[in-house]
Amino acid sequence: MADTDFTTRGGIAYVDRQVETWGSGFKSHRHATWPFARLRAGTKEIVVSSMFGEFRVTRTNLGSISRFGRVPVLASGVKFVADDHQEAVIFWAVRVRKAVEELRRHGWAVEDK
Repeated sequence: MADTDFTTRGGIAYVDRQVETWGSGFKSHRHATWPFARLRAGTKEIVVSSMFGEFRVTRTNLGSISRFGRVPVLASGVKFVADDHQEAVIFWAVRVRKAVEELRRHGWAVEDK
């Protein structure tokens, strides 16, 4: 198990929980580009913070974590769904593979969609 939290900067978009792909139905009224969001992942919780506040995912409120692609390399992210939030959060990462690796290293299951 990991002993230190992973942290990285990126972008953020709050989206409808049902959004699966970029394109039709993708709307975000709250979003910010890199470097205005931060992802911090530990073994007990994940926190995505930005000017909009904090989106917390814990072992008890986790809905799902999945890869989310827009434009390969330029805009790939990770979508977080928490049972106690009406919206989902997409964290856009420059190095999305590294972010996914670290989430998994910290014990979080990430779906490849």
